[in-house]
Amino acid sequence: MIKKILFILAGLIVALLLIGFVLPGKLEVSKSVLIQAPAKAVFEEINDLKRWQTWQYWNTLDSTDMKIVYGEKTVGTGASYRWDSPVLDQGTITLTESVPDKSVAIVMDFGGNPATGLYVLEPDGENTALTFNFYSDAGMNPIGRWINVFIKGEIEKSFDYAGEKIKAIAEAKPTYSYVITEEMVAPLAYVGLQTTMSTQNPAAITQQMEKMFTELDAMLKKAKVNATGYPFALYPRYTEETMDMICAYPIPADAKLPTKYKVEQTEGGPAIKTIHTGSFDNLIAPHEEIGKYIQSNRLTINGAPWEVYVTDPTIEKDTSKWITEIYYPVKKH
Repeated sequence: MIKKILFILAGLIVALLLIGFVLPGKLEVSKSVLIQAPAKAVFEEINDLKRWQTWQYWNTLDSTDMKIVYGEKTVGTGASYRWDSPVLDQGTITLTESVPDKSVAIVMDFGGNPATGLYVLEPDGENTALTFNFYSDAGMNPIGRWINVFIKGEIEKSFDYAGEKIKAIAEAKPTYSYVITEEMVAPLAYVGLQTTMSTQNPAAITQQMEKMFTELDAMLKKAKVNATGYPFALYPRYTEETMDMICAYPIPADAKLPTKYKVEQTEGGPAIKTIHTGSFDNLIAPHEEIGKYIQSNRLTINGAPWEVYVTDPTIEKDTSKWITEIYYPVKKH
């Protein structure tokens, strides 16, 4: 009797393997969702692996016991993580190519069964069409072909789940009236003058800035030192009542200055940037916009913000043409 049962089981296994050879070797799944948000708001959710935990379907299958270990990079090309789960076994995900606001290509390895994915973002008016693509080739492996049959439905379900989550997250993000970008800025040598002032008197602030920049201009000319860029102002402290302000010029790090002055240096690193065009009287708005962006993207201000005055108001009298670059140094949580 036992031999008969074993014979039947062996026959079933052989039959399944033979059927596996005639099943499709390739699995391709594609799903799209229209999101009422700009591509940037969608892209940043896919390009940062730590954000995947808020929309990844597979995490819902083992939300308590799954262990995730991130690689050296978690954002952009080369970012990766691996998981270990009693339910989902082991595997890795790697971002192989990231094109800002356009696409993210990935490679997934499910315990030795590799597959590729591609997230494509296409502008549709003020909206973004997000398409998920999945591709797996089992070759002539009959077991791999059976796996493709069983996981197709789960892959489709995962795309539907992720699409709904990413859509909700992106559409809930604030919109901005300024173009805001994330930059990597280099350290900058400068010479400056610092003062503390009331924030309640804009006219007095303007007069003091003119006085400080005039002094710096005269000193640099006398010392025969040329500025290496546009004048700028750092704001190490700012409250509703008072602020600390440093008016400065970028200069060579080895510049020789009078004893009263010394060469300082800003710290390089990631910063949020926007550009304001118009009168200095309207500079509060872009600062507020950057503040919203920093809060929405879970960033922390990491030093003194600064304004770069690209346009010289003593030469260009039309205030509508004045250009000011605004930077906030940040760090990610």
